[in-house]
Amino acid sequence: MTAASAPESGYRFERKYRIDGAHPAEIEDWVRRSGTSFRRAWPCRLVNNIYLDTAQFRHYFENMAGVAGRTKIRVRWYGELLGRIASPRLEFKIKSGMLGTKRIFPLVPFRLEPGFARRDVERIFEGSALEAAVRRDLKLVEPTLINRYRRKYLVSANGTYRITIDTGLEFLRIGPLGNSLIGRRSLEGSTVMEIKYDGAIADLDHGLINLFPFRVTRMSKYVTGIELTQLW
Repeated sequence: MTAASAPESGYRFERKYRIDGAHPAEIEDWVRRSGTSFRRAWPCRLVNNIYLDTAQFRHYFENMAGVAGRTKIRVRWYGELLGRIASPRLEFKIKSGMLGTKRIFPLVPFRLEPGFARRDVERIFEGSALEAAVRRDLKLVEPTLINRYRRKYLVSANGTYRITIDTGLEFLRIGPLGNSLIGRRSLEGSTVMEIKYDGAIADLDHGLINLFPFRVTRMSKYVTGIELTQLW
């Protein structure tokens, strides 16, 4: 059993929308008029990720093929992209159809600056308290992409529905050797909204889920970033 196949928390329903050409304020207005009394959960913040994949981009191709059960591995932190990262964490994002869960592990602080490479990632993992199964999974992957965006958080009055609205999406190619960390690519005019439901799937409010006038998409930030930045 791999680390990714043994989630610590239950699966939740997740539905994602990529919305082009609409101002984020319009999207939030639609949410607020949904009749479910959504409110701001906490202040918006900048989210940063380093994605890890195999040398053959297995996770990318599984997503492209629509594999129902798949995993993404990333290092996540909040705030500034470069410099000292005080509170990073390792995440295994595990998907099964429209259900998802995470395994999260705290990591030691590190610095992200020009020259950052696979060996730096390995040092982070070596210095962190990770279980043996996780370490085995990490030996199979290397850094492939950095992305960041500004995230706004909304929650329903009963606390069971959460919505995230992501804007200002940026992507940066990163490989196993020394990286200059320049040449960011942006997804101009696009917003990613995701609705997440923590209750029993049998109690899911399909009226709410289908209320929004946006097209449901399999849009993956990781896949989008790879296609924007990689030279195949």
